Amino acid sequence: MFDTIEDLRQTRKKYNAEMFQCGISTFREAEEMEARVLRDGHLPQKQKELIALGISISQKCLPCIEYHVSAALQQEATRAEVIETVALAVALCGGTAMWPARFAFKVLDELEAKHESR
Repeated sequence: MFDTIEDLRQTRKKYNAEMFQCGISTFREAEEMEARVLRDGHLPQKQKELIALGISISQKCLPCIEYHVSAALQQEATRAEVIETVALAVALCGGTAMWPARFAFKVLDELEAKHESR
């Protein structure tokens, strides 16, 4: 479906804009609620992003995986923390989590390569 993580991101941005401009507030409200919930609170944002990554794997949401791996890295999660989160999702979800887990590795590899090339 997407050749690169950047393709996925551009598609998300394009259709987010369409949803937000369609005149129905539900889409923006859901996005705003997610942003509020993911802010630092009793749990730091990094932990919340890692939890969201595990949930995204369990739900097999590849765009969500990309988003939360990226956000976790922005919150200074280490590769080891991301991988441990992926392993936890696989352990709790079983074999059905293996393909989304592979995708999480792909995202991590692409984002790290992009960061190293700067």
